[in-house]
Amino acid sequence: MFAEAVNPTLAESGVAHLLVEDLALPELSADARHHLGTVRRLRDGDAITLGDGQGRWRVAVLRQANKSSGRAGLEIELASEVFEEARQQPELVIGYCLPSLDRAGWAIQKMTELGVDSVFLLHSAFSSARRSGLEDGGHDYAKLQRVAGEALMQSRSPFLTRLSPIRSLESFVELYPQCGVCTAYGNDGLDPSFPVVVGPEGGFSASELGLFTRRIGLGKNVLRSETAAVVVAGVLSMERSGLL
Repeated sequence: MFAEAVNPTLAESGVAHLLVEDLALPELSADARHHLGTVRRLRDGDAITLGDGQGRWRVAVLRQANKSSGRAGLEIELASEVFEEARQQPELVIGYCLPSLDRAGWAIQKMTELGVDSVFLLHSAFSSARRSGLEDGGHDYAKLQRVAGEALMQSRSPFLTRLSPIRSLESFVELYPQCGVCTAYGNDGLDPSFPVVVGPEGGFSASELGLFTRRIGLGKNVLRSETAAVVVAGVLSMERSGLL
């Protein structure tokens, strides 16, 4: 049914979605088989979609594996050409000064669901002191990448949020000199064209605030950093889509 549609979109498919490495030769991991067969209770003949996280996706049909082959469970039968979607513009970029890993994972999950294109993991004067494991190839970095991948599948997004390994706040501002920072005393509004830094509950030091020319306010209440990240992502996503 999807193959016959004109310019179909992944979000409209309404079926289970899987992130795979190779759309030409996709493979179901043991976890994916368990999720589809046990959690989602999908069966032989049910349609799913497969995506590479880079805007390309296709339709597949689940088939019961031949037990005589020695592989029980579900397999994939490709059922459409590969479709490709373009990224929305401008791309949404958020710098996130990390709290604890669990809270950071929750925020990254929600930012992925909301369509943020890039999240930079940052450390600042009052952010979490933990950095080991968040560098490229680190265990905790890989864990957060898995969280983003699971959020992509849940939200049926064609694009996986790019997650940058831990870096300093100063290096992010050097990369994006026009970025804004969320602060309780900010008067500037959110603009999808400009990256935004969301800080820890402890706020920023005076020298860190001096790095920014744009200071963004999110209301009178002091928000947890993960709450602020979701608010920022939600507003930017809606503004980019013309809903605000």
